Amino acid sequence: MKITISGFIFIAVFIAIIDLLGLWVWKRELKDLKSKKYNWIAFVLLGVIPLIEILSYLYFSLQIRSATSPNFYIWFMSANITFAIIYFPKILFLFYYFVFLAVSRITETVKNKKYSKEQTTIRYPKISRNKFLSQVGIILATAPIISLVFGMHKGRFNFFTRHQRLNFPNLPSAFDGFKIIHISDIHLGSFASNFHKLEGIVDLINAENADAIFFTGDLVNNFAEETLGWEKVFTQLKAKYGKFSILGNHDYGDYTDWDSPEEKAKNFKGIVDAHQKFGFRLLRDQSVAIDIDGQEIALTGVENWGHDPFPRYGDLQKAMKGTDKFPFKVLLSHDPDHWDAEVTDKTDFDIMLAGHTHGMQFGIDWKGFKWSPAKYKFKRWDGLYQHKNQFMYVNRGLGFLGMPARIGMPPEITILQLGKGPVSTEPM
Repeated sequence: MKITISGFIFIAVFIAIIDLLGLWVWKRELKDLKSKKYNWIAFVLLGVIPLIEILSYLYFSLQIRSATSPNFYIWFMSANITFAIIYFPKILFLFYYFVFLAVSRITETVKNKKYSKEQTTIRYPKISRNKFLSQVGIILATAPIISLVFGMHKGRFNFFTRHQRLNFPNLPSAFDGFKIIHISDIHLGSFASNFHKLEGIVDLINAENADAIFFTGDLVNNFAEETLGWEKVFTQLKAKYGKFSILGNHDYGDYTDWDSPEEKAKNFKGIVDAHQKFGFRLLRDQSVAIDIDGQEIALTGVENWGHDPFPRYGDLQKAMKGTDKFPFKVLLSHDPDHWDAEVTDKTDFDIMLAGHTHGMQFGIDWKGFKWSPAKYKFKRWDGLYQHKNQFMYVNRGLGFLGMPARIGMPPEITILQLGKGPVSTEPM
């Protein structure tokens, strides 16, 4: 979550183009309206607001690396949602307007000769072109506003559960029916101190009577301060054989230019310590055994491993040392790109659990059809994937970042049940 100078220039040019086009449309369609009221409306919508947005993003592009407080990111997200509410409707209206204009130009050149003179004398109520354009345009432009407002007030807190059973022939019989809760990407700083917003997940998770809870990284946005007070929520999470976690790219404090290495190290230690305070065993390039009645499976947790620009701290070979003796292996790795890069065909992990993508917090998942802009950035971005006898599950995350909204990609709690049998998957 960052904006660079080059990113600011792109946004500024984008805003200028959209509002210059808007000004052209305004003058073209309302040229007969001389009222000062309309001139002031145009001045505010197409002059003042764009200037405020450009100056806001200039400020964030210059200051985001120097941020020292989680509140900075709250303001950044506020700027993003304001931008979306203002400019998504503008873009949709302009697209509609120019398509309508092009169609009108084409139809005006075609003479309709199908009707007789008597038919053309029939009179119907008329609507002016300006009125038709404005009415339809307003209807279309309202849709994204409604979606954004719903995603901001409801969608980002509409926690839901997805269930999946995975069968493996090499799973020890004592683990047949072993239930895993998989959560990811909480980004506590985005919730500020609204503890009650996440208290609902405690009941959802504990009602599943999980054998283990696995958290796959991005506890915070950047600062250890974000974790303060949250132990009263996360210590309530219960699992029979333990709660385990790893770090994500946001958990290293890399998105701030610290005054000294010592200050960054102190911040990182606070984030690491928070996992213990929350009752999670943090795995940092290491493996542990989970034992049931003398039978064991290996659980490996690796530090963040990602393609640029995401940090690559993880050492998978180090993390998986000593796991050769285990018949079944689970890997926790934050970034799903790690699966194709170092896991499939190179290791014998049976399943990897990841997060990181958030499903871009925007998309469609309806009756088997699933789409999100995330698919253009990540090869694996949501749900279950299989390569031969290896599986990976990508969780959409519980939190949000960049934009304080989720539209069509609600926050997720995944329930995975392991079964003994031929390699297969089935819904629960």
